[in-house]
Amino acid sequence: MRRLVGIFLLSLLLGCGGLYLATRESIFSPATYAAIRPRTDMAVAAVLSLLLLWAAPVVKLQALLRAQGHRIGAWDAFTAHVGQVFGTAMTPSGTGGAPGLVLALERSGVPLGTSVGIAVQLFVLDLSALGALIPVGLLYIVAVSPLALPPLVTALAIGAAVLALAGAVVLARFPAALYSLMRRASRWRALRRFRERLARLGREYYVSAVAFRDLPLTTFAYLHAANVAAWLANFTLLWALIALYGAQARLLDVLSVLSIISLVGFFVPTPGASGFTELMVGLVVDSSADAASIAAPVALWRAGTFYVAYLLGPLCAWLLLSRRPPRWLRRRARRGAAADASDPAVSRTPRP
Repeated sequence: MRRLVGIFLLSLLLGCGGLYLATRESIFSPATYAAIRPRTDMAVAAVLSLLLLWAAPVVKLQALLRAQGHRIGAWDAFTAHVGQVFGTAMTPSGTGGAPGLVLALERSGVPLGTSVGIAVQLFVLDLSALGALIPVGLLYIVAVSPLALPPLVTALAIGAAVLALAGAVVLARFPAALYSLMRRASRWRALRRFRERLARLGREYYVSAVAFRDLPLTTFAYLHAANVAAWLANFTLLWALIALYGAQARLLDVLSVLSIISLVGFFVPTPGASGFTELMVGLVVDSSADAASIAAPVALWRAGTFYVAYLLGPLCAWLLLSRRPPRWLRRRARRGAAADASDPAVSRTPRP
């Protein structure tokens, strides 16, 4: 618990620091957080966007599992998504997002190797979505928008989009590469104790990856549509909040710029890209808006899309751990314990 509070405070401090660099003293003024234009339409748009950005991943995850012969309820899918967001918030560059998702899915009855495959496939969908949105956004900025991105930023955005799409193609179309790596790892002497489990994980992953690769086109389209809807709802929420606080930022400008920032944020070595996201969004939006301060919209946007995971994550984890694991998972644990007891190398290991 102490570590969780420490990471949360670090992330919050980084976020406030980035927002301070973009907006200066306005983040400390209470007047900053009073809505200038309490427009009903923008308030409705903000609420609907917030609901959609949390609901669309649930629909996407259920569809992905159903296409591979596994069914989980909406609540289990929601807790798995929360686990992914919470893991991302807790670790540098979001590296804990996939393990958080895998643990939640396994606790909900999905085999471990399949859960690993689902985590990889969700990453592929995100890379595909941002890799496609960035070129469209850049084309809009160059041809229509008055925004002017520096040449270096444009070049980096194009390079990031190309790498994202290439990575998505490799991970989706060539599952044997990662499967071979898992098989090699199962032969390492240091992992001899886990050889059988790693081999089973690799087989389950490969079956899941092949099933994803061979999905019907209609299912692929449905998954990509749900994924893009979640990202666009995320970006639209910020635009609606900006409008509520009196700025005149254009929706397509916000969508275009946030696509670039979100993809680059995958590689920023802070928990959930804290600090970087607030700074970049604050600088870009402030340069294209009429309002003197955009601190409140950015702070509320990050709270509703990111920092809320520090509240939902422990709650969902407690609910998952307090529930009895599936019967097949208990049987597998007993078989693993029996195998360890019969292994001479393991039986000679001193017990605490």
